[in-house]
Amino acid sequence: MTYAKIKVDQSKAEEIRDFYQAKEIDETTHPYEYFLTYKDGITIHAYKNRKEIYTIVFSGPSYSKEEALQFSKEVTVTKVSDRKTDKDVYFDSWDDLSYQVGSDEVGVGDFFGPLVVVATYVTPKDIDYLESMKVNDSKKMTDAYILSIGANIKRRIKNYVVLVSPKKMSQLEEHGFKSHKTMAKCHNLAQEGLIEKYDISKDTICYIDQFEPEGNYRKLVGNELISNPLYFKVRGESYYPSVAAASVIARYTFLKDWEKMEETLGMKIPKGAGAQVDTVYGRLKNTKDKSVLDDYVKKYFRNYRNP
Repeated sequence: MTYAKIKVDQSKAEEIRDFYQAKEIDETTHPYEYFLTYKDGITIHAYKNRKEIYTIVFSGPSYSKEEALQFSKEVTVTKVSDRKTDKDVYFDSWDDLSYQVGSDEVGVGDFFGPLVVVATYVTPKDIDYLESMKVNDSKKMTDAYILSIGANIKRRIKNYVVLVSPKKMSQLEEHGFKSHKTMAKCHNLAQEGLIEKYDISKDTICYIDQFEPEGNYRKLVGNELISNPLYFKVRGESYYPSVAAASVIARYTFLKDWEKMEETLGMKIPKGAGAQVDTVYGRLKNTKDKSVLDDYVKKYFRNYRNP
């Protein structure tokens, strides 16, 4: 499914609704949805955030993205500006508070430990809970805080976890699966697993914390790509609650796996792939068998090749 997505103010949203003769959705049951209608095979779905910014999504399986965008221009829309700076990012300006899927990953830049990709399904009823837990950007949260809230969020928010061990990552790399291809496949797998597990509509938008341009992502996933409309955003956890929730659950899962690894290896292990990691890895090589260590590291990192 392909789509075009635009942002407008309230007056323009009303103009679009009138143009398509769409019925406004009852706010008491769907507080962040504005209208949903169809025309010539295109689904037109409008929703709003608390800043009275309206997002209109035009999607359809038989249209290219360019055709969908052209279709949306029938109403001569003037777009509102996107946020540009971190200081403008806060809960009230999350771009979409409606039904959505979001996915995020952690671990791709760490020499030790797994890659974890998580997809979540968030509804308007989940927003207050996520805000109460201060879920906006796991990259700004301490590991201790994520460990304290992660289990509760994982129980409360519908999610699907894909965990790839460092040993498996190394094997995939040997067979030509570079890390970004593995990440793309895992994002798609997590989204697909979530959608099937909870019978989520194929019209539901899936937000992805962008690590590749959309065209590259689609090529990397190939024919297995889900049919839901996809939307890519750098730092997506600051814009979409589903990506934020996925980010927290992914980090929580990663940290719990990390704790088990440290217990097994008997040493505190720094994250990342810098000089401190080299030092710790050197110590471990003096005390652990190579066959044991290889289960916990990504062999394609330069850390593995260093003496």
